[in-house]
Amino acid sequence: MGHPTVIRSLGRLLLLCAAVVRPSAAHAVVRQPPPAPPSAAIASLVRALDPSAAGGHDRALLGAIMRFYTDRHFEPAWTDARGFTAAGERLAQAIASAADEGLDPQAYPLRHPDAPTPAALAHADVQLSFVALRFAEDLAVGLTVPGAVHRDDAYARRRIKGDSLLRALADAADAETDPGRALLAMAPRTVGYVRLRDALERLRAIERRAGWGVMPAGPALRRGTRGPRVAQLRRLLEEHGDLGIPSTTDRTVAFDETLAAAVAHFQERHGLLADSVVGRATIAALNVPVGGRVEQVRLGMERARWLPTVAGNRWITVNLADYRAFVFADSLPVFETRVVIGARNHKTPMFVDTLTHIVLNPAWNVPPSIAAKEILPKLRRDPDYLVRNHMVWVGREIQQVPGPWNALGQIAFMFPNRFNVYMHDTPAKELFALPDRAHSHGCIRVQRPHELAELLLRPEGWTRARIDSVIATGRRTVVTLATAIPVRITYATAFAGSDGTLQFRPDVYGRDTLLSHAIRQEQQRPLPAALR
Repeated sequence: MGHPTVIRSLGRLLLLCAAVVRPSAAHAVVRQPPPAPPSAAIASLVRALDPSAAGGHDRALLGAIMRFYTDRHFEPAWTDARGFTAAGERLAQAIASAADEGLDPQAYPLRHPDAPTPAALAHADVQLSFVALRFAEDLAVGLTVPGAVHRDDAYARRRIKGDSLLRALADAADAETDPGRALLAMAPRTVGYVRLRDALERLRAIERRAGWGVMPAGPALRRGTRGPRVAQLRRLLEEHGDLGIPSTTDRTVAFDETLAAAVAHFQERHGLLADSVVGRATIAALNVPVGGRVEQVRLGMERARWLPTVAGNRWITVNLADYRAFVFADSLPVFETRVVIGARNHKTPMFVDTLTHIVLNPAWNVPPSIAAKEILPKLRRDPDYLVRNHMVWVGREIQQVPGPWNALGQIAFMFPNRFNVYMHDTPAKELFALPDRAHSHGCIRVQRPHELAELLLRPEGWTRARIDSVIATGRRTVVTLATAIPVRITYATAFAGSDGTLQFRPDVYGRDTLLSHAIRQEQQRPLPAALR
Protein backbone atom coordinates (compact mmCIF):
# COMPACT_ATOMS: atom_id res chain seq x y z
CA MET A 1 0.00 0.00 0.00
CA GLY A 2 1.40 3.38 -0.98
CA HIS A 3 1.74 6.36 1.26
CA PRO A 4 -1.30 8.15 -0.14
CA THR A 5 -3.45 5.13 0.55
CA VAL A 6 -2.16 4.83 4.14
CA ILE A 7 -2.73 8.49 4.81
CA ARG A 8 -6.31 8.30 3.49
CA SER A 9 -7.02 5.28 5.68
CA LEU A 10 -5.67 6.96 8.77
CA GLY A 11 -7.75 10.04 8.03
CA ARG A 12 -10.95 7.96 7.75
CA LEU A 13 -10.07 6.23 11.03
CA LEU A 14 -9.56 9.55 12.83
CA LEU A 15 -12.86 10.89 11.54
CA LEU A 16 -14.60 7.75 12.73
CA CYS A 17 -13.08 8.08 16.20
CA ALA A 18 -14.06 11.73 16.36
CA ALA A 19 -17.63 10.84 15.47
CA VAL A 20 -17.72 8.24 18.25
CA VAL A 21 -16.50 10.60 21.03
CA ARG A 22 -18.32 13.76 19.88
CA PRO A 23 -21.55 14.17 21.94
CA SER A 24 -24.79 14.57 20.12
CA ALA A 25 -26.46 17.96 19.95
CA ALA A 26 -29.07 16.76 22.44
CA HIS A 27 -26.40 16.11 25.05
CA ALA A 28 -24.26 19.23 24.44
CA VAL A 29 -23.13 21.15 27.56
CA VAL A 30 -24.93 24.51 27.84
CA ARG A 31 -22.57 27.19 29.00
CA GLN A 32 -24.16 29.64 31.51
CA PRO A 33 -23.38 33.31 31.02
CA PRO A 34 -21.24 34.76 33.81
CA PRO A 35 -23.26 36.31 36.67
CA ALA A 36 -24.02 39.98 36.28
CA PRO A 37 -21.73 42.16 38.37
CA PRO A 38 -23.34 43.75 41.49
CA SER A 39 -23.25 47.17 39.87
CA ALA A 40 -25.45 45.97 37.00
CA ALA A 41 -28.09 44.61 39.41
CA ILE A 42 -28.04 47.81 41.45
CA ALA A 43 -28.29 49.94 38.31
CA SER A 44 -31.30 47.94 37.16
CA LEU A 45 -33.03 48.31 40.53
CA VAL A 46 -32.25 52.00 40.95
CA ARG A 47 -33.49 52.82 37.46
CA ALA A 48 -36.74 51.04 38.27
CA LEU A 49 -37.44 53.40 41.18
CA ASP A 50 -40.17 55.92 40.44
CA PRO A 51 -39.98 59.03 42.63
CA SER A 52 -43.10 60.48 40.97
CA ALA A 53 -45.20 57.65 42.41
CA ALA A 54 -43.94 58.16 45.98
CA GLY A 55 -45.39 60.32 48.71
CA GLY A 56 -44.00 63.72 49.59
CA HIS A 57 -41.46 62.45 52.12
CA ASP A 58 -40.22 59.54 50.05
CA ARG A 59 -40.08 61.38 46.72
CA ALA A 60 -37.08 63.44 47.82
CA LEU A 61 -35.43 60.40 49.41
CA LEU A 62 -35.72 58.34 46.24
CA GLY A 63 -34.16 61.16 44.25
CA ALA A 64 -31.25 61.16 46.70
CA ILE A 65 -30.90 57.37 46.32
CA MET A 66 -30.69 57.69 42.56
CA ARG A 67 -28.05 60.42 42.72
CA PHE A 68 -26.02 58.54 45.33
CA TYR A 69 -25.74 55.31 43.35
CA THR A 70 -25.28 57.08 40.03
CA ASP A 71 -22.35 59.04 41.46
CA ARG A 72 -20.69 55.84 42.67
CA HIS A 73 -21.33 54.06 39.32
CA PHE A 74 -23.85 51.75 41.04
CA GLU A 75 -21.20 50.05 43.13
CA PRO A 76 -22.61 48.50 46.35
CA ALA A 77 -22.23 50.52 49.52
CA TRP A 78 -23.21 48.04 52.24
CA THR A 79 -22.90 44.53 50.77
CA ASP A 80 -20.27 42.17 49.41
CA ALA A 81 -20.54 38.69 47.89
CA ARG A 82 -21.65 37.18 51.23
CA GLY A 83 -24.25 39.74 52.40
CA PHE A 84 -24.04 42.86 54.53
CA THR A 85 -20.55 44.13 55.25
CA ALA A 86 -19.55 45.00 58.80
CA ALA A 87 -20.43 48.62 58.05
CA GLY A 88 -23.82 47.56 56.69
CA GLU A 89 -24.50 45.52 59.83
CA ARG A 90 -23.64 48.49 62.06
CA LEU A 91 -25.94 50.73 60.04
CA ALA A 92 -28.76 48.18 60.35
CA GLN A 93 -28.16 47.89 64.10
CA ALA A 94 -28.43 51.67 64.49
CA ILE A 95 -31.78 51.65 62.68
CA ALA A 96 -32.97 48.76 64.86
CA SER A 97 -32.46 51.01 67.93
CA ALA A 98 -35.21 53.37 66.72
CA ALA A 99 -37.27 52.76 69.86
CA ASP A 100 -34.56 54.43 71.96
CA GLU A 101 -35.31 57.63 70.02
CA GLY A 102 -39.06 57.37 70.49
CA LEU A 103 -39.56 55.96 66.99
CA ASP A 104 -41.18 52.67 65.93
CA PRO A 105 -38.63 50.12 64.62
CA GLN A 106 -41.35 48.50 62.50
CA ALA A 107 -41.48 51.66 60.40
CA TYR A 108 -37.95 50.86 59.16
CA PRO A 109 -38.09 47.26 57.86
CA LEU A 110 -34.90 45.69 56.57
CA ARG A 111 -34.52 42.37 54.77
CA HIS A 112 -31.19 40.64 54.87
CA PRO A 113 -30.32 38.96 51.56
CA ASP A 114 -31.78 35.44 51.62
CA ALA A 115 -29.27 34.26 48.99
CA PRO A 116 -26.01 35.79 47.79
CA THR A 117 -27.37 36.42 44.29
CA PRO A 118 -26.68 39.74 42.56
CA ALA A 119 -30.39 40.64 42.62
CA ALA A 120 -30.81 39.84 46.33
CA LEU A 121 -27.64 41.70 47.26
CA ALA A 122 -28.64 44.72 45.18
CA HIS A 123 -32.08 44.80 46.82
CA ALA A 124 -30.54 44.63 50.32
CA ASP A 125 -28.01 47.36 49.52
CA VAL A 126 -30.48 49.86 48.07
CA GLN A 127 -33.14 49.07 50.66
CA LEU A 128 -30.68 49.73 53.49
CA SER A 129 -29.72 53.08 51.93
CA PHE A 130 -33.37 54.12 51.61
CA VAL A 131 -34.37 53.00 55.11
CA ALA A 132 -31.32 54.74 56.57
CA LEU A 133 -32.38 57.97 54.86
CA ARG A 134 -35.96 57.67 56.08
CA PHE A 135 -34.75 56.99 59.62
CA ALA A 136 -32.28 59.90 59.44
CA GLU A 137 -34.93 62.37 58.33
CA ASP A 138 -37.46 61.20 60.94
CA LEU A 139 -34.77 61.40 63.60
CA ALA A 140 -33.38 64.78 62.60
CA VAL A 141 -36.45 66.84 61.68
CA GLY A 142 -39.46 64.73 62.68
CA LEU A 143 -41.80 62.18 61.17
CA THR A 144 -44.62 64.66 60.74
CA VAL A 145 -45.08 67.92 58.89
CA PRO A 146 -45.89 70.43 61.65
CA GLY A 147 -48.36 72.51 59.65
CA ALA A 148 -50.22 69.38 58.56
CA VAL A 149 -50.71 68.31 62.18
CA HIS A 150 -51.91 71.67 63.53
CA ARG A 151 -53.39 74.36 61.32
CA ASP A 152 -52.17 76.96 63.80
CA ASP A 153 -48.56 75.83 63.47
CA ALA A 154 -46.12 77.80 61.33
CA TYR A 155 -42.92 75.79 61.82
CA ALA A 156 -41.20 75.41 58.45
CA ARG A 157 -40.65 71.85 57.27
CA ARG A 158 -36.93 71.15 57.07
CA ARG A 159 -35.26 68.51 54.92
CA ILE A 160 -31.99 66.62 55.05
CA LYS A 161 -29.59 66.44 52.11
CA GLY A 162 -30.00 62.74 51.50
CA ASP A 163 -27.29 62.06 48.92
CA SER A 164 -24.76 64.07 50.95
CA LEU A 165 -25.66 62.06 54.05
CA LEU A 166 -25.31 58.73 52.25
CA ARG A 167 -21.91 59.77 50.92
CA ALA A 168 -20.83 60.71 54.43
CA LEU A 169 -22.02 57.36 55.79
CA ALA A 170 -20.25 55.51 52.99
CA ASP A 171 -17.08 57.52 53.61
CA ALA A 172 -17.29 56.54 57.28
CA ALA A 173 -17.53 52.91 56.25
CA ASP A 174 -14.54 53.25 53.91
CA ALA A 175 -12.54 54.83 56.72
CA GLU A 176 -13.50 51.89 58.96
CA THR A 177 -15.40 54.13 61.35
CA ASP A 178 -18.96 53.40 62.49
CA PRO A 179 -21.63 54.66 60.06
CA GLY A 180 -24.28 53.59 62.57
CA ARG A 181 -22.95 56.04 65.12
CA ALA A 182 -22.85 58.75 62.45
CA LEU A 183 -26.50 58.00 61.63
CA LEU A 184 -27.61 58.26 65.27
CA ALA A 185 -25.79 61.59 65.51
CA MET A 186 -28.57 63.04 63.34
CA ALA A 187 -30.76 63.27 66.47
CA PRO A 188 -31.16 66.71 68.08
CA ARG A 189 -28.37 67.47 70.52
CA THR A 190 -30.29 69.90 72.69
CA VAL A 191 -30.33 69.35 76.43
CA GLY A 192 -34.12 69.07 76.37
CA TYR A 193 -34.13 66.29 73.78
CA VAL A 194 -31.38 64.30 75.50
CA ARG A 195 -33.19 64.50 78.84
CA LEU A 196 -36.42 63.30 77.26
CA ARG A 197 -34.60 60.37 75.67
CA ASP A 198 -33.17 59.43 79.07
CA ALA A 199 -36.62 59.76 80.64
CA LEU A 200 -38.08 57.51 77.95
CA GLU A 201 -35.60 54.79 78.88
CA ARG A 202 -36.53 55.05 82.57
CA LEU A 203 -40.28 54.98 81.89
CA ARG A 204 -39.99 51.96 79.63
CA ALA A 205 -38.05 50.13 82.34
CA ILE A 206 -40.97 50.83 84.69
CA GLU A 207 -43.40 49.66 82.00
CA ARG A 208 -41.51 46.37 81.64
CA ARG A 209 -41.97 45.87 85.40
CA ALA A 210 -45.76 46.11 84.93
CA GLY A 211 -45.95 49.86 85.52
CA TRP A 212 -47.01 51.62 88.66
CA GLY A 213 -50.04 51.08 90.88
CA VAL A 214 -53.42 52.77 90.94
CA MET A 215 -54.80 55.21 93.49
CA PRO A 216 -58.33 54.21 94.52
CA ALA A 217 -61.05 56.84 94.47
CA GLY A 218 -62.31 58.31 97.69
CA PRO A 219 -62.36 61.48 99.78
CA ALA A 220 -59.51 63.95 99.44
CA LEU A 221 -56.38 63.11 101.43
CA ARG A 222 -54.50 65.79 103.39
CA ARG A 223 -52.21 66.24 106.37
CA GLY A 224 -53.42 64.20 109.32
CA THR A 225 -55.37 61.65 107.27
CA ARG A 226 -54.69 58.00 108.12
CA GLY A 227 -55.63 54.70 106.53
CA PRO A 228 -54.82 52.24 103.73
CA ARG A 229 -55.31 54.84 100.97
CA VAL A 230 -52.55 56.92 102.55
CA ALA A 231 -50.28 53.87 102.53
CA GLN A 232 -51.08 53.33 98.83
CA LEU A 233 -50.40 57.01 98.12
CA ARG A 234 -46.99 56.68 99.75
CA ARG A 235 -46.16 53.61 97.63
CA LEU A 236 -47.24 55.39 94.44
CA LEU A 237 -45.15 58.47 95.16
CA GLU A 238 -42.14 56.24 95.76
CA GLU A 239 -42.80 54.52 92.40
CA HIS A 240 -43.10 57.90 90.64
CA GLY A 241 -39.86 59.10 92.23
CA ASP A 242 -41.37 61.92 94.27
CA LEU A 243 -40.81 60.24 97.62
CA GLY A 244 -37.37 58.78 98.02
CA ILE A 245 -37.35 58.12 101.78
CA PRO A 246 -38.30 54.53 102.70
CA SER A 247 -41.36 54.44 104.88
CA THR A 248 -41.32 53.15 108.43
CA THR A 249 -44.14 50.94 109.65
CA ASP A 250 -45.65 53.79 111.67
CA ARG A 251 -45.56 56.28 108.78
CA THR A 252 -47.17 54.09 106.13
CA VAL A 253 -50.74 54.92 107.18
CA ALA A 254 -50.17 58.53 108.31
CA PHE A 255 -50.23 61.60 106.06
CA ASP A 256 -47.25 63.40 107.58
CA GLU A 257 -45.14 66.39 106.51
CA THR A 258 -42.77 64.20 104.50
CA LEU A 259 -45.68 62.85 102.50
CA ALA A 260 -47.16 66.34 102.13
CA ALA A 261 -43.90 67.60 100.61
CA ALA A 262 -43.83 64.64 98.21
CA VAL A 263 -47.42 65.33 97.13
CA ALA A 264 -46.57 68.98 96.49
CA HIS A 265 -43.53 67.91 94.45
CA PHE A 266 -45.69 65.57 92.36
CA GLN A 267 -48.28 68.30 91.85
CA GLU A 268 -45.66 70.81 90.72
CA ARG A 269 -44.25 68.27 88.25
CA HIS A 270 -47.69 67.81 86.74
CA GLY A 271 -48.78 71.43 86.53
CA LEU A 272 -51.28 71.19 89.39
CA LEU A 273 -51.90 73.49 92.31
CA ALA A 274 -49.22 72.47 94.82
CA ASP A 275 -51.42 72.47 97.94
CA SER A 276 -50.50 68.94 99.18
CA VAL A 277 -54.19 67.96 99.03
CA VAL A 278 -54.83 64.78 97.06
CA GLY A 279 -58.13 65.50 95.33
CA ARG A 280 -59.61 64.50 91.98
CA ALA A 281 -57.02 66.23 89.77
CA THR A 282 -54.06 64.75 91.65
CA ILE A 283 -55.59 61.26 91.71
CA ALA A 284 -56.25 61.52 87.96
CA ALA A 285 -52.60 62.44 87.36
CA LEU A 286 -51.40 59.58 89.57
CA ASN A 287 -53.57 57.14 87.63
CA VAL A 288 -52.28 57.98 84.16
CA PRO A 289 -50.71 54.67 83.10
CA VAL A 290 -46.99 54.62 82.46
CA GLY A 291 -47.74 53.93 78.79
CA GLY A 292 -49.54 57.26 78.62
CA ARG A 293 -46.49 59.03 80.02
CA VAL A 294 -44.27 57.18 77.53
CA GLU A 295 -46.44 58.53 74.73
CA GLN A 296 -46.22 62.08 76.09
CA VAL A 297 -42.43 61.84 76.14
CA ARG A 298 -42.39 60.52 72.57
CA LEU A 299 -44.53 63.47 71.48
CA GLY A 300 -42.18 65.84 73.28
CA MET A 301 -39.24 64.34 71.38
CA GLU A 302 -41.07 64.74 68.06
CA ARG A 303 -41.78 68.42 68.77
CA ALA A 304 -38.14 68.93 69.73
CA ARG A 305 -37.19 67.62 66.27
CA TRP A 306 -39.38 70.26 64.64
CA LEU A 307 -37.42 73.15 66.10
CA PRO A 308 -34.72 74.74 63.95
CA THR A 309 -31.32 75.52 65.36
CA VAL A 310 -31.26 78.93 67.02
CA ALA A 311 -28.94 81.53 65.53
CA GLY A 312 -26.96 83.34 68.21
CA ASN A 313 -26.42 82.62 71.88
CA ARG A 314 -29.60 84.20 73.27
CA TRP A 315 -33.24 83.36 72.61
CA ILE A 316 -36.73 83.33 74.10
CA THR A 317 -38.82 80.18 74.41
CA VAL A 318 -42.48 80.02 75.41
CA ASN A 319 -43.96 76.63 76.33
CA LEU A 320 -47.69 77.17 75.95
CA ALA A 321 -48.61 73.93 77.74
CA ASP A 322 -46.46 74.98 80.71
CA TYR A 323 -47.76 78.59 80.76
CA ARG A 324 -44.17 79.81 81.07
CA ALA A 325 -41.63 81.84 79.10
CA PHE A 326 -37.85 81.53 79.36
CA VAL A 327 -34.78 83.42 78.22
CA PHE A 328 -31.78 81.27 77.35
CA ALA A 329 -28.19 82.42 77.13
CA ASP A 330 -25.55 79.97 75.92
CA SER A 331 -28.14 77.16 76.20
CA LEU A 332 -28.80 77.88 79.90
CA PRO A 333 -32.04 79.39 81.26
CA VAL A 334 -31.32 82.81 82.77
CA PHE A 335 -34.90 84.03 83.24
CA GLU A 336 -38.39 82.59 83.52
CA THR A 337 -41.84 83.98 84.07
CA ARG A 338 -45.42 82.79 84.13
CA VAL A 339 -47.55 83.64 81.14
CA VAL A 340 -51.22 83.69 80.20
CA ILE A 341 -51.93 82.18 76.77
CA GLY A 342 -54.86 82.07 74.37
CA ALA A 343 -58.11 80.58 75.59
CA ARG A 344 -59.21 77.26 74.12
CA ASN A 345 -61.29 79.07 71.51
CA HIS A 346 -58.39 81.46 70.76
CA LYS A 347 -55.46 79.05 70.72
CA THR A 348 -52.00 80.64 70.61
CA PRO A 349 -50.21 79.26 67.53
CA MET A 350 -46.79 77.63 67.47
CA PHE A 351 -44.19 79.40 65.38
CA VAL A 352 -40.64 80.74 65.27
CA ASP A 353 -39.92 84.42 64.76
CA THR A 354 -37.60 87.25 65.84
CA LEU A 355 -38.03 89.92 68.50
CA THR A 356 -37.09 93.18 66.79
CA HIS A 357 -38.35 95.92 69.14
CA ILE A 358 -39.89 96.65 72.51
CA VAL A 359 -42.64 99.23 72.97
CA LEU A 360 -42.92 101.14 76.24
CA ASN A 361 -46.41 102.57 76.88
CA PRO A 362 -47.94 100.74 73.92
CA ALA A 363 -51.26 101.65 72.35
CA TRP A 364 -53.60 98.76 71.60
CA ASN A 365 -55.07 98.65 68.13
CA VAL A 366 -58.14 96.51 68.72
CA PRO A 367 -58.23 93.66 66.15
CA PRO A 368 -61.30 93.86 63.89
CA SER A 369 -62.58 90.49 65.12
CA ILE A 370 -62.52 91.61 68.78
CA ALA A 371 -64.05 94.97 67.85
CA ALA A 372 -66.92 93.32 65.98
CA LYS A 373 -67.66 90.58 68.51
CA GLU A 374 -67.02 92.39 71.80
CA ILE A 375 -66.49 96.17 71.60
CA LEU A 376 -69.18 97.28 69.15
CA PRO A 377 -72.05 95.38 70.86
CA LYS A 378 -71.07 97.03 74.15
CA LEU A 379 -70.81 100.41 72.46
CA ARG A 380 -74.35 100.06 71.09
CA ARG A 381 -75.62 99.40 74.60
CA ASP A 382 -73.44 102.07 76.23
CA PRO A 383 -72.47 105.15 74.14
CA ASP A 384 -69.82 106.09 76.74
CA TYR A 385 -68.08 102.70 76.62
CA LEU A 386 -65.11 103.95 74.57
CA VAL A 387 -64.52 106.99 76.77
CA ARG A 388 -64.65 105.00 80.00
CA ASN A 389 -62.19 102.48 78.60
CA HIS A 390 -59.75 105.07 77.20
CA MET A 391 -60.53 104.12 73.61
CA VAL A 392 -60.72 106.32 70.53
CA TRP A 393 -61.53 105.93 66.86
CA VAL A 394 -58.48 106.07 64.59
CA GLY A 395 -59.95 106.04 61.11
CA ARG A 396 -62.12 102.94 61.03
CA GLU A 397 -60.28 101.21 63.84
CA ILE A 398 -60.58 101.43 67.60
CA GLN A 399 -57.46 102.15 69.61
CA GLN A 400 -56.90 102.05 73.35
CA VAL A 401 -54.49 104.82 74.31
CA PRO A 402 -51.38 104.14 76.44
CA GLY A 403 -51.72 103.96 80.20
CA PRO A 404 -52.05 101.53 83.11
CA TRP A 405 -55.56 100.64 81.86
CA ASN A 406 -54.27 99.46 78.49
CA ALA A 407 -54.85 95.80 77.64
CA LEU A 408 -51.17 95.55 76.70
CA GLY A 409 -50.07 97.02 80.02
CA GLN A 410 -46.93 99.15 80.01
CA ILE A 411 -44.59 97.02 77.84
CA ALA A 412 -45.02 95.03 74.63
CA PHE A 413 -42.42 92.69 73.11
CA MET A 414 -42.85 92.73 69.33
CA PHE A 415 -41.89 89.99 66.89
CA PRO A 416 -43.98 90.74 63.75
CA ASN A 417 -45.76 87.63 62.44
CA ARG A 418 -48.76 86.68 60.37
CA PHE A 419 -50.74 85.71 63.47
CA ASN A 420 -50.43 89.18 65.03
CA VAL A 421 -49.38 87.45 68.27
CA TYR A 422 -46.84 88.98 70.62
CA MET A 423 -45.89 89.14 74.30
CA HIS A 424 -46.99 91.96 76.57
CA ASP A 425 -47.78 93.22 80.05
CA THR A 426 -51.36 93.14 81.34
CA PRO A 427 -53.45 94.91 84.00
CA ALA A 428 -55.16 91.56 84.81
CA LYS A 429 -52.45 90.35 87.20
CA GLU A 430 -54.76 88.03 89.13
CA LEU A 431 -54.78 85.46 86.31
CA PHE A 432 -51.13 84.54 86.92
CA ALA A 433 -52.08 82.85 90.21
CA LEU A 434 -54.26 80.28 88.42
CA PRO A 435 -52.91 76.84 87.47
CA ASP A 436 -54.91 77.01 84.20
CA ARG A 437 -53.85 80.21 82.47
CA ALA A 438 -55.51 79.92 79.05
CA HIS A 439 -57.51 83.16 79.05
CA SER A 440 -56.27 85.57 76.37
CA HIS A 441 -57.39 86.21 72.80
CA GLY A 442 -54.17 84.57 71.56
CA CYS A 443 -51.38 86.91 72.64
CA ILE A 444 -49.01 85.97 75.47
CA ARG A 445 -49.33 88.00 78.67
CA VAL A 446 -46.17 88.18 80.78
CA GLN A 447 -46.16 88.24 84.59
CA ARG A 448 -42.73 89.92 84.91
CA PRO A 449 -42.54 92.26 81.91
CA HIS A 450 -40.33 94.90 83.56
CA GLU A 451 -37.68 92.36 84.55
CA LEU A 452 -37.83 90.82 81.07
CA ALA A 453 -37.41 94.21 79.40
CA GLU A 454 -34.48 95.04 81.68
CA LEU A 455 -32.73 91.79 80.76
CA LEU A 456 -33.29 92.15 77.02
CA LEU A 457 -32.40 95.86 76.86
CA ARG A 458 -29.29 95.65 79.03
CA PRO A 459 -27.00 95.08 75.99
CA GLU A 460 -28.59 98.21 74.48
CA GLY A 461 -27.39 100.30 77.43
CA TRP A 462 -30.75 100.50 79.22
CA THR A 463 -31.20 100.19 82.98
CA ARG A 464 -34.32 99.49 84.99
CA ALA A 465 -34.34 103.12 86.14
CA ARG A 466 -34.29 104.36 82.56
CA ILE A 467 -37.11 102.00 81.58
CA ASP A 468 -39.22 103.16 84.52
CA SER A 469 -38.56 106.84 83.77
CA VAL A 470 -39.72 106.46 80.16
CA ILE A 471 -42.84 104.59 81.27
CA ALA A 472 -43.56 107.39 83.74
CA THR A 473 -43.84 109.88 80.85
CA GLY A 474 -46.84 108.03 79.48
CA ARG A 475 -45.57 108.51 75.94
CA ARG A 476 -45.39 105.62 73.50
CA THR A 477 -41.69 104.82 72.97
CA VAL A 478 -40.26 102.24 70.55
CA VAL A 479 -36.86 100.73 71.36
CA THR A 480 -35.35 98.90 68.40
CA LEU A 481 -32.94 96.13 69.28
CA ALA A 482 -29.48 96.33 67.74
CA THR A 483 -29.43 92.52 67.68
CA ALA A 484 -32.74 90.78 67.09
CA ILE A 485 -33.58 87.88 69.42
CA PRO A 486 -35.05 84.56 68.18
CA VAL A 487 -38.42 83.64 69.69
CA ARG A 488 -39.78 80.08 69.73
CA ILE A 489 -43.41 79.52 70.65
CA THR A 490 -43.63 75.82 71.52
CA TYR A 491 -46.06 73.32 73.01
CA ALA A 492 -44.74 70.44 75.11
CA THR A 493 -46.73 68.45 77.66
CA ALA A 494 -43.62 66.46 78.62
CA PHE A 495 -40.26 68.12 79.17
CA ALA A 496 -37.32 68.30 81.56
CA GLY A 497 -37.33 71.25 83.95
CA SER A 498 -34.35 73.50 84.52
CA ASP A 499 -33.14 71.08 87.21
CA GLY A 500 -33.58 68.08 84.93
CA THR A 501 -36.74 66.82 86.67
CA LEU A 502 -39.26 65.23 84.30
CA GLN A 503 -42.39 67.38 84.03
CA PHE A 504 -45.85 66.66 82.61
CA ARG A 505 -48.65 69.09 81.77
CA PRO A 506 -52.29 68.69 80.77
CA ASP A 507 -52.97 68.83 77.04
CA VAL A 508 -54.78 72.17 77.26
CA TYR A 509 -55.31 72.52 73.50
CA GLY A 510 -55.78 68.84 72.62
CA ARG A 511 -52.71 68.94 70.41
CA ASP A 512 -51.23 65.70 71.78
CA THR A 513 -54.16 63.72 70.44
CA LEU A 514 -53.72 65.17 66.95
CA LEU A 515 -49.98 64.61 66.91
CA SER A 516 -50.22 61.04 68.21
CA HIS A 517 -52.65 60.20 65.39
CA ALA A 518 -50.41 61.85 62.78
CA ILE A 519 -47.36 59.89 63.98
CA ARG A 520 -49.26 56.59 63.75
CA GLN A 521 -50.26 57.42 60.19
CA GLU A 522 -46.69 58.26 59.19
CA GLN A 523 -45.23 55.14 60.76
CA GLN A 524 -47.58 52.95 58.75
CA ARG A 525 -46.38 54.21 55.36
CA PRO A 526 -44.94 51.32 53.32
CA LEU A 527 -41.63 51.25 51.55
CA PRO A 528 -41.65 52.03 47.82
CA ALA A 529 -42.85 48.98 45.88
CA ALA A 530 -39.45 48.15 44.38
CA LEU A 531 -37.81 48.06 47.83
CA ARG A 532 -40.28 45.94 49.80
